[in-house]
Amino acid sequence: MGFHACGIAPAGALPDYGRQLAEWLADGCQGDMQYMWQHQDKRTDLRLLVPGAKSVISVLLSYAPDRLMQGPCRVARFAYGADYHIVIKDMLWRLMQQIKQRYPDFEGRPFVDTAPISDKLWARQAGLGWIGRNTLLINPELGSWVNIGEVVTTAEADRYDSPIDSQCGSCTLCQQACPNEALQKCEDHTRLCAPRCAAYHTIESRREQIADTVKLSHYLFGCDICQQACPYNQAVQPHRPISEEQLQRLQALPTMDEAQFGAARKGTSLDRVSYAQLQRNVAKIQQETAE
Repeated sequence: MGFHACGIAPAGALPDYGRQLAEWLADGCQGDMQYMWQHQDKRTDLRLLVPGAKSVISVLLSYAPDRLMQGPCRVARFAYGADYHIVIKDMLWRLMQQIKQRYPDFEGRPFVDTAPISDKLWARQAGLGWIGRNTLLINPELGSWVNIGEVVTTAEADRYDSPIDSQCGSCTLCQQACPNEALQKCEDHTRLCAPRCAAYHTIESRREQIADTVKLSHYLFGCDICQQACPYNQAVQPHRPISEEQLQRLQALPTMDEAQFGAARKGTSLDRVSYAQLQRNVAKIQQETAE
């Protein structure tokens, strides 16, 4: 199908996730994302989301681009091309069709970051990587420059993959690199505090202004700073070609009018934000640059 990695895990409850999620919510780390309070039971056990689930087929698609944006306003690399939700969901449907040709009784549901499922934790369970101190899945070959999808199926596999323990060792470069100290050390894991994260403020937050205490560090949409610091991301080979036209369109975002932005964001992950949010983010970057 074109995926860069695939693994299979037995469906069930995720160890320790329920406790960690409850603590994260109680401490307000979700910011304004109130939907995170919903479906906590399904987030910790996807068998409640897909009755009869026996297996989770997890897949990775690298978004490492072959060229990078330049200039004072940047976009996180995952948003350079087409919306990964659309791309991966289509690939998963085609994967399911191929499986059904061999196993006609196969039934499953595809998911891509739009349901109460922890994609990264299931990818870890399927042996595709470990959860790094940047709170992202890190694959040994692809780093953390990956989008994740899964098929939850009622079929039982002949063989399952095993989770990978963290390979971060004593490295804390991602935590040190974050200009907002958004990566917080807990007793047995690292967590992301959304109200401190530039990606949260530039994408998820609908507030009219971004607090002066938050630094966007030239990021107009999302943020890659913690990933850029990760040693596992330094030698990753590009997997996604970016045309000159795509690059020019991205670099023109700060000067676009509303109609131009509406056309530019269509079919991309930039569709997550409104023109008002874009203008707010541009103004914040300009303020930081002037200081």
